[in-house]
Amino acid sequence: GGEETNDVQIGEGLNGAVLIRNMATHTVSDAAQLNIFIKRANATRATAATAKNDSSSRSHGVAMLKVKNKKTTVEGTLYIIDLAGSESSKDSKDHGKDRMKETKEINASLMVLKECIRARTNAARIGKGDTHVPFRQNKLTLLMKDVFDIGCSRLCSTVVIAACSPLACDIDHTAGTIKYASPLRVAVISSNNKQKKIEHDVHDPALWSNDGIIQWVQSTVSACVGSEKIDAKMFVNGLTGVQFCALPENDFYTRAETQLGDNEEMVEIAKRLYLGLWTLIVDAKTRKRRPDGSIITPEQEQEERRQLELAKVEKARIWAEREKHLRSDNGI
Repeated sequence: GGEETNDVQIGEGLNGAVLIRNMATHTVSDAAQLNIFIKRANATRATAATAKNDSSSRSHGVAMLKVKNKKTTVEGTLYIIDLAGSESSKDSKDHGKDRMKETKEINASLMVLKECIRARTNAARIGKGDTHVPFRQNKLTLLMKDVFDIGCSRLCSTVVIAACSPLACDIDHTAGTIKYASPLRVAVISSNNKQKKIEHDVHDPALWSNDGIIQWVQSTVSACVGSEKIDAKMFVNGLTGVQFCALPENDFYTRAETQLGDNEEMVEIAKRLYLGLWTLIVDAKTRKRRPDGSIITPEQEQEERRQLELAKVEKARIWAEREKHLRSDNGI
């Protein structure tokens, strides 16, 4: 892992992946070890006394837990984010310059988060797939890109715990908190209804097995000069789809050169494989899904849009008929 420092930098790589620099990472084997690191990180979190709280959080706390499936080597990430509370002008009236700056930054990040929640909720509705989710406007929401990016092929689940005060004097804050979290509420599924299984995207190379990647390499280079010299199994070298997708461009040239030598045939094959793979990756990331996890094909999306337009036309017709009858009844 990196050295522990407050100067954590969050950005995006050329492949769209979120990059975090100067963040400490640790490997743990049990809950006790994990708890030690959480306490250590929490001790460095910025807090200060305010009019409402003797130990108010002046920063967001983020813990990222990465877990690997030993059978498939697929990695999952659990984000645990403790948000700093927003403050009204009444709460911050006695703040000094530093506290006011912190309050401004906290409120700004929470506003972007709220807008991302609203936009992402709206995008989940049929016919709203083109909604823009502004997760890049703040480092907090950029860190949560997998949650908000409509084009992300990674399936995510989000749970929000809203902390509310039971005191009558805090009723405005409580109402604001509930209103803030309400867009993330979900309908309760009846026990008689079976929830649909997430549809597997067979065209996503990150989900392919080693055999699937080998077959794809064979078919992709089949039209290239010198393809008969390429051993697809050796080229893939035991990698699964998710591992193969993570290879940098230079590795494709290195693997091709090992079998073909440094020549034009090698360059053509490496380029075809790399560009072909990234075409599939981008297609998978931009493939749309319904809230139940099923994939929306372009044909289905076009049909749904057509049905929406027909519904609008029918609604307009009904309103026109209504207006006509009202005018007739009033003798107009």
